[in-house]
Amino acid sequence: MGVGTEPREAALEILRAVRGGAPFDRALDGVVPGLCEPDRKLAHEIAAGVLRERSRLDRRIQSALSNPGKRLQPDLGDILRIGTYQITCLDRVPAYAAVQSAVELAKSACGPHSAPLVNAVLRRLSREDERVTASGPDDAVTDLAAEYSHPEWLVARWLDRFGFERTKALLHHNNRVPPLVIQPIGWEVDRLRHELRAAQIAVEDAPMGHGLALQKCRIRDLPGFAEGGFIVQAPAQRELLTYAALPPGSRVWDACAAPGGKAAVLARDSVVLASDRSHVRLRRLEENLARVAARAHLAVADARHPPIPSGAIDAAVVDAPCSATGTINKHPDARWRLSPRRIDRLAKLQGELLEGVGSVIPVGGLLVYLTCSLEPEENDAQIDAFLDRHAEYRRDADDLFIFPVDSGADGGFGARLRRIA
Repeated sequence: MGVGTEPREAALEILRAVRGGAPFDRALDGVVPGLCEPDRKLAHEIAAGVLRERSRLDRRIQSALSNPGKRLQPDLGDILRIGTYQITCLDRVPAYAAVQSAVELAKSACGPHSAPLVNAVLRRLSREDERVTASGPDDAVTDLAAEYSHPEWLVARWLDRFGFERTKALLHHNNRVPPLVIQPIGWEVDRLRHELRAAQIAVEDAPMGHGLALQKCRIRDLPGFAEGGFIVQAPAQRELLTYAALPPGSRVWDACAAPGGKAAVLARDSVVLASDRSHVRLRRLEENLARVAARAHLAVADARHPPIPSGAIDAAVVDAPCSATGTINKHPDARWRLSPRRIDRLAKLQGELLEGVGSVIPVGGLLVYLTCSLEPEENDAQIDAFLDRHAEYRRDADDLFIFPVDSGADGGFGARLRRIA
């Protein structure tokens, strides 16, 4: 392959892995470690950008095909997206270089016969201005889904709930590249900020008053990483922990604990049992807790079947597996993985987790339920259904709903329940 094609080849490998079912982060970790830093960053940016902008890119590619109905093989489709993304979204990549690298990539991945098609489509696109038309609120679902590259069914459900302007703002938010946010834990925030700036790393206060925001960088290379000075944790997740307001000295079960950020914070003031049903995720949790010197008891356990007897704890936190629609800007592939059926399956699992964990909370104890979802069936409706089934519980505070546009960061939901009988 020609000079400069390595990051594009890596981007294609990442997109292949995502197509095959791998989460974006795992696909990224499997491909980029062997690249130099500039190529690693470019491969990440291209692959993430293609996933964020897929609908818009596909619309442009279809307009440039001589046979718009032509079905493209998956690799060829992704190579055209990679080239189109570079032409339309990356000012620092000259159009001729984007075309040339895509042609070389097509020859290698799909065979020489594919090169003329890639060359023709991308050269045509490099000469054209993008024309996006919107018909207004009457055609909002189609227009917004196309303009902001989201599934139509997801746009439709958000329009029903949030209205046109807030949905549009949410879609725009989801397509922004988020900063890396770290929370001080072993170091004071002033020391962490000072050390970062001394290392010539640009740093700002994160939204919601929680943590420090940095541009994307290697976490392990940051000052304070080896010393356990910080954890990576979104502002909304820290706000949810603040909302939980667990009394210091509590015996707390973190029932879905991996990767361990919440357990690390809880362990500063409480005796924590941190569990997860996956051995792999529990190992990652153990490594993260060890780095920040957070002490917690660990257990492999499915929270639907509690590993502890009733009354052995004072409080539990269920940070439930969810659709993560409040964190789509961090996971560019997530919007394409979701479906109404998946949300229904997750809601069923969340109900089962609440049943299991709720069974071991003592009278007077707290059950805190958290998600990073924006969907009512995973949030307030889930809690309403649990309370309908369990008169022995009541809300101990108003639910907390964090909307990404309002927070300037992620979204999420929290409910604080007290067992009264």
